[in-house]
Amino acid sequence: MLEKTWRQMKDEIEQNTVVIIPVGSIEQHGLHAPLGTDLIIAKALAEKVESYQNTIIGPAVPVGVAEYHRHFTGTLWVKPEIFKDYVGEIVKSFSYHGWRKVIIVNGHGGNREPLKELARYLKMEEKINMVVWTWFESIENEIIKIFGHRPPLHADQAETAMLMAIAPELIVEEQLEESYKQGSKVWGQYYAGTMVSQEVRDFSKSGATGDPTATDVENGKKMLIKSTENLKELIDYLISL
Repeated sequence: MLEKTWRQMKDEIEQNTVVIIPVGSIEQHGLHAPLGTDLIIAKALAEKVESYQNTIIGPAVPVGVAEYHRHFTGTLWVKPEIFKDYVGEIVKSFSYHGWRKVIIVNGHGGNREPLKELARYLKMEEKINMVVWTWFESIENEIIKIFGHRPPLHADQAETAMLMAIAPELIVEEQLEESYKQGSKVWGQYYAGTMVSQEVRDFSKSGATGDPTATDVENGKKMLIKSTENLKELIDYLISL
């Protein structure tokens, strides 16, 4: 839509059009993956469905809820309340022009709860069908099949593989081993079975989790295909409403 005029956009308004808004995060991803990993993945997935059915790809929202990564240089964040308000205003702007079916293509775990709260509000108060679609949630069963368990999904073997399938040139492969050695096998710090901290510096020196050395681009390609198929199914569903 960014390359079209307002009149061209007006001509495209249809009742069943689905707006796709990529939402990510600018945060550390260990020593081997870029700060923009979540955003890069979200944008790539949105582009996969750009010409599918009646879809409009909206502008990406780059910065999300990531304050718990703040001790790693380059991480950016906004408070959950500000994040919800900002994304909400974007969605309501589309609604004003007649587009009331929206899929948030989300690439960051910390965005999920604020976005789900926003979706409930928009449905109840504004009659807007906004759905929060997070790629690794949508295909979680497939991820478990691929890896034999559910990885932590932050700078680990799964997320790194997904990025490698999209933009392999961004992976600093010589740092994979150090990321793993200074990382954490799990997400979070635990005591007696209870998570006591989500501040990343408390459990991962490198910022990575899981085992990024086990990254396999073929696994990334499988996840990319499965998540794209899942997203298309969701688009079909919204169009049918």
